[in-house]
Amino acid sequence: MDMDTLVEGIYEAAVIPEYWPRILEQIGSLADGDAASLIAFGHDTGLRYVTTKSYEAAFSDYAANGASLPNIRPQRSLERMPMAFAHDIEVCSQTELDADPIYIRFIRPYGFGWTAGTAVPVPSGDLIVYDVAKSTTKGPFTRAAMERLDSCRPHLARAALLAHRLRMQQARATTEALDILGLPAAVVGRNRAVLAANESLLALAPRVKIGAFDRIYLRAKAADDLFAAALSSSSFNGVRSIPLAATENAPAIVAHVVPIRRAAGDIFARAEVLVLLTPVTAPSAPLTEVLTGLFDLTPAEAKVARGISVGRSVEQLAASHGISRETIRTQLKSLMMKTGTSRQAELAVLLGGLRPL
Repeated sequence: MDMDTLVEGIYEAAVIPEYWPRILEQIGSLADGDAASLIAFGHDTGLRYVTTKSYEAAFSDYAANGASLPNIRPQRSLERMPMAFAHDIEVCSQTELDADPIYIRFIRPYGFGWTAGTAVPVPSGDLIVYDVAKSTTKGPFTRAAMERLDSCRPHLARAALLAHRLRMQQARATTEALDILGLPAAVVGRNRAVLAANESLLALAPRVKIGAFDRIYLRAKAADDLFAAALSSSSFNGVRSIPLAATENAPAIVAHVVPIRRAAGDIFARAEVLVLLTPVTAPSAPLTEVLTGLFDLTPAEAKVARGISVGRSVEQLAASHGISRETIRTQLKSLMMKTGTSRQAELAVLLGGLRPL
């Protein structure tokens, strides 16, 4: 499977929900799975989901009769494998799975024996989950399969956030789409030119501003440099989630640069990218988990970020992770590049959502 084609499809489905089943099939096949779903657990909106055809019957039954059952796997996944895909045997014992009411009532009766997934916490306190299932005729998922899924996880996380804000319903026009998002957003064409922006984005000035020739800028230079690189990049590589540190009067913000691809351009006409800004304000999930979940961090980088946020040193991180200080420093350097910071203390402040030093 061509990864660039898959990633283009992921961003297309973020705007056009009826494309999700096809993309989820491709996501499942990366891990030799037989079914897949995208699920949003919301405090106010309840359970919303989209699945492959092979998963429809199981999920319809679960939504109607089992959504209130406790499910320890998403939280375990966040704790043990943050910002990564994990399979069921990595987060639960076989004994726990055999006694799990969701497995007993809604997974195994529909021909599935194994599951895997990743959880994406969002600042609203909601939880977005990608779930992949395997037939009972096959063996469990492998770690290698999870690593294949991790290769596209940053794109899946951004696309899920956008789809969640669009409520998994198709937006029929640019202005309607931006209103539905409920977050500061702008449709951006060539040379940073803003084609449309909602009032929430305009209210962020001067932290985010529209200047000469209707071009969009971030006030913090380091962040704007990353922003410019993301806007000018034609590939899917590189940083596409850029943080803006909190100020005395305003919360931290994460700016997402979401490519507009293929049929999604019918909705966002002449658009190159959608810029979506997520204020990070007192989420129910730990702030570091939310922030790292919104960046393009590897699982190893996410673990380092969590340690830095609570003041741990390079030496302490190396000892606790059982790796060399040089490896930690390499991961720390990558973290700073992705977050536009230049010092470890500055990174710690950003991840903690505190006032800049």
